Amino acid sequence: MSFTRFDPTPLRTREQVAREVHAVSLARGLDELATVIALMTISTEVGADDRNGNRQWWCPANRLVPATFGFPHDSESDDNRSSGYFQQQPGPNGEAWWGTPEDMMTLSRAANTFLERLAADYGRAANNPALAGQFAQLVQSSAYPERYAEKWGEAWDVLRRALSETPTTPEVPMPVSGDPVWLEDVLRPALGGRLRTLPGWKTDGIGGTMGQIWGVIWHHTGNAAEKPESISKGRPDLAGPLAQIHIAPDGIVTIVAVGPCNHAGKGSWAGLPTDAANDRTIGIECAWPTIQPDGTYDPGERWPDAQIISMRDVGAALTKHLGVPVSHNISHKEWATHGPLGFRQGKWDPGNLDMDWFRAEIQKDIDGYQFPGETPDVPTPPATKQFPKDYSDRELQEAIAVDVREIRTQLGAGLDEWGEDGDLGRNTQGQRRTVRAGLAALLRKAGAL
Repeated sequence: MSFTRFDPTPLRTREQVAREVHAVSLARGLDELATVIALMTISTEVGADDRNGNRQWWCPANRLVPATFGFPHDSESDDNRSSGYFQQQPGPNGEAWWGTPEDMMTLSRAANTFLERLAADYGRAANNPALAGQFAQLVQSSAYPERYAEKWGEAWDVLRRALSETPTTPEVPMPVSGDPVWLEDVLRPALGGRLRTLPGWKTDGIGGTMGQIWGVIWHHTGNAAEKPESISKGRPDLAGPLAQIHIAPDGIVTIVAVGPCNHAGKGSWAGLPTDAANDRTIGIECAWPTIQPDGTYDPGERWPDAQIISMRDVGAALTKHLGVPVSHNISHKEWATHGPLGFRQGKWDPGNLDMDWFRAEIQKDIDGYQFPGETPDVPTPPATKQFPKDYSDRELQEAIAVDVREIRTQLGAGLDEWGEDGDLGRNTQGQRRTVRAGLAALLRKAGAL
């Protein structure tokens, strides 16, 4: 198996995978041994450690089968045309060897196909890892048939844990529906002074009301000089607003509208209605690339740091508020060309931005990662000088001169008339003034008493 990318966490724990596969086995009238043979296969095909060194079972998409990216996945592989937990693949000419891309990427469907093809006499493999591996190989036709038997122990351990545990029902956040009038409240803490709004943004849209908001579609404007006002107004061939949010090269983010906007067009993606994502997604237009005087542009132009930082901050804030995984941030290109229905329209935005990298940056932001150089260093306050050990000779002389003046202030005039005990009579409050009292007051002021 050859992975090229992992999400921070897998879609499912190994125990969750085991329970789901075993449910398919039971539905087919099969037993735990059948499930173990399936789990041996999954472990061999897609087992790998996560970034913390913990073994996981992954569900990879594959760029040679673009439609696989339209379904939930947590990784990416370049192992021929293989995808999903069982690394099933279409034929070289698109033949449905293992069903549709959705069949291969959906665990229960892929498991059902595997178990359907498992030899009926698999029961002979009870207590026999090598024979169990051979039954897996009969289904998979792997170039490395001996590897399945090596996962016998892991498969049994995971299944036993899975069946002994009481499955917990994860807390599912309530879906967010309706016009996102909350945009300013959600984005302001993340952006601060980088956030602007256009007049009328709270009521603007192409008509109708937003439904359940699935996620975000990222676009580029086609011109770095494009302003939020033009996104609001639209084009001669397409009425505005063209997106809910505009992000400028200098990182300034402007809320344009909250109602449905004309941004998605034709496309397909798992969880979204075909050719109808305007009222299910928030559209974000990023002003890029730079257009030269002769009308040309550099398709490899580097995105400005300030713009990327704001894009990431916006993506993280929206993803957290919507309560969806980071995979619900997709590009216009992915929507238009990489969904289950394949090519729907010719789009390449947002330009040369690597969406897998960008989604990972959003996830890091969500996880609380401190990006180097973005948080100003807090200066260390200067140490307080201690008297007299931290004072130079000159500073001590100056301090003594000040002290003398303070003594004179405390004791008043008439220094030549001091009595033997330094009694200077009484002050205006009727308190006796003495040399001792004056020195004590001075020392208290200096912090020495």
